[in-house]
Amino acid sequence: MHGWMRSGTAALAAVLVVGSAAAGLARPSEPSPTVVPVASGTAGLPMPADDGTVSRGAARDARPNVVFVMTDDMRDDDLRWMPQTQRLIADQGLDLTDAISPHPLCCPARAELVTGQYAQNNGVQHNAGPFGGFQALDPTHEVSAWFGRAGYQTGFVGKFLNGYTAQDTRPSGWTHWDALVAGVYDYLDFSFADDDDSPEAFKDSYVTDVIAERTNDTVRRFARKDEPFLLFSWHLAPHYRIDDGKPVPPPSAPRDADRFAHAMPPSLQDPAFNERAVLDQPRPFRNRRDADPQVVIEEHRARLRALQSVDRAVGSLVDTLRETGELDHTVIVFTSDNGYSLGEHRFIGKNVLTQPVLQVPLLVRGPGIAPGTTSDLPVTLVDLPATLAAIAGASAQWPVDGSSFVPTLRGLDQPFRDTTLVQTGDDGGDGWAYRGVRTDRYLYGVNGADAFLYDDDLDPDQLVNRIDDPAYAAIAAALEERRSQLITCGGAACNQTFGPLPEPGAPTG
Repeated sequence: MHGWMRSGTAALAAVLVVGSAAAGLARPSEPSPTVVPVASGTAGLPMPADDGTVSRGAARDARPNVVFVMTDDMRDDDLRWMPQTQRLIADQGLDLTDAISPHPLCCPARAELVTGQYAQNNGVQHNAGPFGGFQALDPTHEVSAWFGRAGYQTGFVGKFLNGYTAQDTRPSGWTHWDALVAGVYDYLDFSFADDDDSPEAFKDSYVTDVIAERTNDTVRRFARKDEPFLLFSWHLAPHYRIDDGKPVPPPSAPRDADRFAHAMPPSLQDPAFNERAVLDQPRPFRNRRDADPQVVIEEHRARLRALQSVDRAVGSLVDTLRETGELDHTVIVFTSDNGYSLGEHRFIGKNVLTQPVLQVPLLVRGPGIAPGTTSDLPVTLVDLPATLAAIAGASAQWPVDGSSFVPTLRGLDQPFRDTTLVQTGDDGGDGWAYRGVRTDRYLYGVNGADAFLYDDDLDPDQLVNRIDDPAYAAIAAALEERRSQLITCGGAACNQTFGPLPEPGAPTG
């Protein structure tokens, strides 16, 4: 269920480059890896090029490239202000309109994407604390290693996990490693790893433009070889800037400084904006002061200005893929690490379980994917690693918690789980906050004695917490049973079909 109705097709948030696929094999010089089946997908699924063939030429490896572009804290409805992304990705591919970030905070979301696992299995529950940041991640446990074993070139450019510095262990599996290692949230003064122990520093530059340039350079470098490549290009925008330790709205590139002077955030029209009655809501929203509409407006405009450089980066990436002869062999996917609340339930930020924070844009363009199409399959970020592996024919080296949606990319119907784990973390205690489940109708979560239950069919703005409504008692009990199983799940157990839920009882009172 989209948070906004798009004019035309929706936009980009991650870029998957896929040509034709062949089964990924371990390199002869390495021990044979443990092969872990990827759920609901076909490894090495051929995806023909535009002319119907599956080969780039006699000398070229016919398997797909994979390029994954991601923004940071981007709302799904921000896409309407990104015309190049819409034209080049959404209009040329598939828009997954019900995609969510199931752990909607920077570091846990990114950990899901580099491991294919939920936080209970990869260890990253928050941005900081004993269960948070890069320090909670096993740097040898990265999906890039799957592709490396399958003979792929692998590259990373941009923002990695919170707390990563040049002094930390370089994650395994990357042929080219160019993560931000200093000034990560500065936007203007920062450093990139640049593959060695002497990071390349930039001063008075603009981080999005530099990430775009370094991404394009990596594409050109990889395209000169016959092997396919995996490339992650992860942007900082539109995340707020940290200036002297304080969060401030993101700066823009100079050319965008005067844009969007009259743009208004869609959240102002949401019935949940500065919600009047919040005493029934979970703790993060109770007794909270109203969000200042002017602050929301200014932050929205700053975020849009920051995203314009990302939009141009998408355009330049597509141009570079075309110039190098790789575009026809490429599937492009675009997403954000999480959504963002701009005053809904009086809240500004993330790491809460509401629709504006959970929902992310997710677009996929490539050979074999019909242009201008949509799907409401309830996919999540944790499904992307399984999907990329299935497309490329790479074998997972450990159990993955997501499920491949390759059949949906090809326009086919596919069975899929009916209940998805959603959760948030904390920087203290046991590292957990609210943990719950999401179905096609309900959103349910629990944190100790505090709980919530929203009926999105009757209340799409999530204004009424029905956890104490007798009419929903049977539903709450059934959802709690599902939650209790999924918060400890691993592998295929995370992708169960539980069956129909009971209907709400007759209204009372």
